[in-house]
Amino acid sequence: MSDTPGSSEKSDSQTLRRWFAVGAVVVVLWAVWLVLKPMRMPIAWAAVVAFLLYPVQQRLTRALGGRRSAAAGILTALTPIAIFGPLTLIGIAFAQQIAGITTALQQKPDLFDLAQWLDPALHPRIAQIAAWASQRFDIDLSQLPQLLHEGAQEWAGTLARSSGALFLNTAGMVLRFFLMLFVLFFVLRDGALGFGRLAALLPLSGEKREALFTRLGKVLRAVVYGCGLTALLQGALVSIGFAIAGLSGPIVFGVLACVLALLPFGGAAVIWVPGVLYLLATGSIGWAIFLLAWGAVVSTSDNFIRPVIISRYTPVPTLLVFLGVIGGVSAFGLLGFIAGPVILVLATELLRYTEGSIGK
Repeated sequence: MSDTPGSSEKSDSQTLRRWFAVGAVVVVLWAVWLVLKPMRMPIAWAAVVAFLLYPVQQRLTRALGGRRSAAAGILTALTPIAIFGPLTLIGIAFAQQIAGITTALQQKPDLFDLAQWLDPALHPRIAQIAAWASQRFDIDLSQLPQLLHEGAQEWAGTLARSSGALFLNTAGMVLRFFLMLFVLFFVLRDGALGFGRLAALLPLSGEKREALFTRLGKVLRAVVYGCGLTALLQGALVSIGFAIAGLSGPIVFGVLACVLALLPFGGAAVIWVPGVLYLLATGSIGWAIFLLAWGAVVSTSDNFIRPVIISRYTPVPTLLVFLGVIGGVSAFGLLGFIAGPVILVLATELLRYTEGSIGK
């Protein structure tokens, strides 16, 4: 039996209204993005911090008799002390040590003078290796000291300019930080309810939806804790090792080691290996051996600490972490160290659950 003209027109009208509703939602979401775009970084950081504090928020809410606002207010008030205080101290020390390194490089033009340890009379083995490398790779080692010195000065100057620009923008940073705190309070208080409403929009049954978000929660914690805590620990150990060995700028190189430790290749070794070579070049053989052993412990600790932390939640593929960090930093800046891997892992999990749903 064919549809009557009236029912056909009614169906077309419903389809038109449905597409109009979809278009209206898209336009509204686009407008919302335009409104929130200038504040996207504080909002994103508030979401990350709220995610990390959510278990504490739950326990504190129960301890306060279910008063979510009071629990969120306490955690929001404690956040500047726990985060902003240490970061301020590290930032001040970082800027001071960058200035010291830059001054030292400018005042010591002979810092990379390799003539002494390339002298056959003083170091015959090194001279033989240098001569072999010069013939084998067709390089002129006499230009190496100048190139190293120019490169080091340029690197230190870039860091100094970046640090200066960072601290000149202190007012903007403080404003964004307090905006993050403002958003954090509401995310801690109402985030679970809002997230539940968004989750209900997914075309999945209640059981599958719960399983999906349980898995996603484990993945998020694995990325944040497994990668973040390991990088912080390695950065701290590099700072301690450099300070014990008497090298300049331990906090500077510790911060750089922390950032590089997020990468699965090279990592903190990119920082401490040049430190060992510098100690060897300046004749501090004992301290070079110490830093070599210390650095080996730092780099190998990644193979023990990260699996222990991640195993509590779920394994995260190394490729996703690597691509996520590189792409995330390019797209989101500092937040990309967390957001990049998390987005890729979340996409993988959503595809896995979608594939399972289609298969069934």
